[in-house]
Amino acid sequence: MSDQFDAFLASAWDEHADRPEAVADRLAASLRLVQHPSQVPRYAALLTHVYGEHLGDWPGGVASLRSLGELPAAGASADAANAVARNIAALRHVAGEPLDDAALAPDGRIAALATAASICAGRQAHAQALAAYARALRDAEAGLPAGSPALRALAVGGNNLAAALEEKTDRDPHETAGMVEAARSALKYWTLAGTWLEVERAEYRLARSLLEAGDAAAAIGAAQRCIDGCARHDAPPFERFFGAAALALAQRAAGDRAAFEAARDSARACFEQVPADEQPACGADLQELAD
Repeated sequence: MSDQFDAFLASAWDEHADRPEAVADRLAASLRLVQHPSQVPRYAALLTHVYGEHLGDWPGGVASLRSLGELPAAGASADAANAVARNIAALRHVAGEPLDDAALAPDGRIAALATAASICAGRQAHAQALAAYARALRDAEAGLPAGSPALRALAVGGNNLAAALEEKTDRDPHETAGMVEAARSALKYWTLAGTWLEVERAEYRLARSLLEAGDAAAAIGAAQRCIDGCARHDAPPFERFFGAAALALAQRAAGDRAAFEAARDSARACFEQVPADEQPACGADLQELAD
């Protein structure tokens, strides 16, 4: 059953962006696949993402999460039950309801806020996303226990918020400052909760946010750390391409033509080694490297 669950969830993640309604229907109709408490948080995360960010169907998402919470697997573990509760809280917060602080542990509330921020960012509700994420960061200042789900939620929320704001062409100073804070926070929390790959990608995200904020010198530092992380872990060409591209763009913004050309040539060399099926994802960065 575990293999069937894993295959189902992987297929749903692969298809959800193109067919969110169909995936939502499949998720709601396939709860029987959830047999173990460890599967509950993963199912809840996808339910929340699809119903929240892609469909904007808060009531439907809450109803599906409640059905998930009624399963024996959810009732057999406090972690599983808490995962359902914090995702319900996140959807309700996005819908405009205040968080019920009494219903969640402190780190559950932080995770709910960070998840709400990620959903709002994906739906271009930037002000609501910034407010939710700022509150999550404030609440997390006292520290979080190792292994807390809030650590990963803060990392994901910061990354998604920064990426969304980078694409906003009419950012105001508050949004620009929030973008950089989100990118820095994503790096901080990926360092605590993620793998080297997630940390390396967070350095790339920070470099891009700093570039958007006009801080080329700091962007160079973040891009170089991304490249260094790739080197330490023998990263594939796909990862090395993005680090070199970010460094090239930062060097160009700093006015160093020679350094730009060297990093650009490195990025292009990496791109030539990227498998054909991965190359389309490099297209936007590659185009930016043109003179």
